[in-house]
Amino acid sequence: MPRIPFQKSSYLSQYRGMRPNSYTAHMPFDPICCSAIFPGAEVPQENERLSKLLMDSHSQLTPSLGEQQAVATLVAKVVEYLESIALEKGHSQIGQIEEIRVVGSFKEGTMLAGHCLADVVVLLRDSPTFEMARNISLLLKQKFLDKEIEEPEEPLEIIHQPYGFDLEYLGVCIRVAFAVQNFSAISNTETGLHISPPDQHVAHAAIVHARWAEERAAHANVKALIRLLKDLRRRFVGFNHLTPWQVDLLAFHAVMHNPMNAPLPLSVAFRRVIQVLAAGLFLPGSTGIIDPCEPQNRRVHVSLNLIQQDELCCAAQTVCKILNLEKFSILFSNMHPARPITLAELVEAANALPGEKIALPEPICLESHSTAPDTTTKSVVVP
Repeated sequence: MPRIPFQKSSYLSQYRGMRPNSYTAHMPFDPICCSAIFPGAEVPQENERLSKLLMDSHSQLTPSLGEQQAVATLVAKVVEYLESIALEKGHSQIGQIEEIRVVGSFKEGTMLAGHCLADVVVLLRDSPTFEMARNISLLLKQKFLDKEIEEPEEPLEIIHQPYGFDLEYLGVCIRVAFAVQNFSAISNTETGLHISPPDQHVAHAAIVHARWAEERAAHANVKALIRLLKDLRRRFVGFNHLTPWQVDLLAFHAVMHNPMNAPLPLSVAFRRVIQVLAAGLFLPGSTGIIDPCEPQNRRVHVSLNLIQQDELCCAAQTVCKILNLEKFSILFSNMHPARPITLAELVEAANALPGEKIALPEPICLESHSTAPDTTTKSVVVP
């Protein structure tokens, strides 16, 4: 029998000691975990002055009872009328409504003052079309006109959106998004006819995120830290790259994940978030935070590009220096800026106070090949 000549394979190198480079993630420095690793290290203590400033800021960020009641009332009416439409017969033009879910910051209890906004997701049996969303919005508007006895101060307004529609009434906005109930059927859409797959993915992710927050992130310190981080995201350049879902996970990680197995005080958790971001938690090569709602171990910061990761880290390093020098008032002196505050403006304001001066952090050299390859699906960001 003739011998078959041996053919060299392109995979042969890995069996001769030339293994392909494997990706190794590293955990950034976390001062809360130091006491369990370095002998003599102590757990950071709560700063009374910072705690007072954080609590005062949080009280300003918390919606008034009137705002909360206005949003809750309109959400209840929208859900009630949508359920009534779903039960009525003879509406073949709207398809079959299967589920109606309240999601977003209102559902999680982290709504900011002045943002009277709530989100509702409507799941349909068939792939939602723009015509279906338009017909449902017209029926919903008619329900309001029939049920409201008193003449409203301002008319109800329906604004059609790519994800569905917005309902604006008496200073409150309800965003209604549509998706098919069967997640695997999202890809069966026609451009220009159906609501796009990315918008439907966002709607499904909002439901999952709301359920996770209700089960895991119900602690008062977690909710307070979420509000404070949302405020940083709104006011400072660099932090504006964070998504609401990343903010939720950062707050939960900072408060609940620690060697003491007990929720951290608000000021300690706030400082911890800034310190781990400054140490590179959301930089290439970091372990980051694993998305608990994704089936595969996907790090939430891979949705940020390299420039956004760099700017976020630089912003956190600047705020970290301000916290270390105890120039806390700079962070809370301008709660309603006309535009996001740049790092240069923040450093200038901090250096105007007596004490040690700080400088802008140097840009970090980021190379694309150092980021973990992401073979999973595209990340979903909840509005």
